[in-house]
Amino acid sequence: GGAARPSRTSALRLAPDRAVGRGPLLVCVRAAHRQPCAAYPNGGGAYTVSKRNLGANAGLIAASALLIDYVLTVAVSVAAGVAAITSAVPYLVPHAVALSLAFIVLVTLVNLRGVRESGRAFAVPTYGFVAAVLTMFAVAVVKAALGHPLRAESAGYQVIATHRTGGLLTVFLALRAFASGCTALTGVEAISNGVPSFRKPRSRNAAATLVILGVLAIVMFVCITALALVTHLPLP
Repeated sequence: GGAARPSRTSALRLAPDRAVGRGPLLVCVRAAHRQPCAAYPNGGGAYTVSKRNLGANAGLIAASALLIDYVLTVAVSVAAGVAAITSAVPYLVPHAVALSLAFIVLVTLVNLRGVRESGRAFAVPTYGFVAAVLTMFAVAVVKAALGHPLRAESAGYQVIATHRTGGLLTVFLALRAFASGCTALTGVEAISNGVPSFRKPRSRNAAATLVILGVLAIVMFVCITALALVTHLPLP
């Protein structure tokens, strides 16, 4: 038990630093994507912008990066969702791979309906997720105001250290954690690509959506990080 204390403390100590680093990055990426919304009202993602301004090779590099990003985003998102489901329903743990494949097929079929139709289908779970996170934070604020202790049920769990790390490996782990948190940046490209799907004035509505999403992402990220620190979650 005692060996776990430094690991948990280090993870908690680095959390605010990573949060501070991601915040400005979120703002910069979303601000940069506001410009293509106005300059390319017919849709102008990284491929279109790079090709027209930097040449075909630059456009292909951007497109290749996006393809890799989309595959990884789907893989990580589906795996995380299935992990949450199997955590709530342990009976489904042996079927985790089959569930993941089924969800990927479902997402594919929905997206084949088109940008506008798939957007409507995914709106409900998206709004539900945002509402759940903000409600969780609101409940925490009310409990704190009423004097109730904010402590996670798993706060007493101890992480047993089996190996010691240091040096460059510690830097790698910190960068890996930073990269994991940057999943909040995904999805920005979809708005600049889908400007024609917005109602008129399309460019203005797309840019406004970017701002709203940016504010929501930053608020939710800060709320979750703050609650993790305040409630003393066991972080391996």
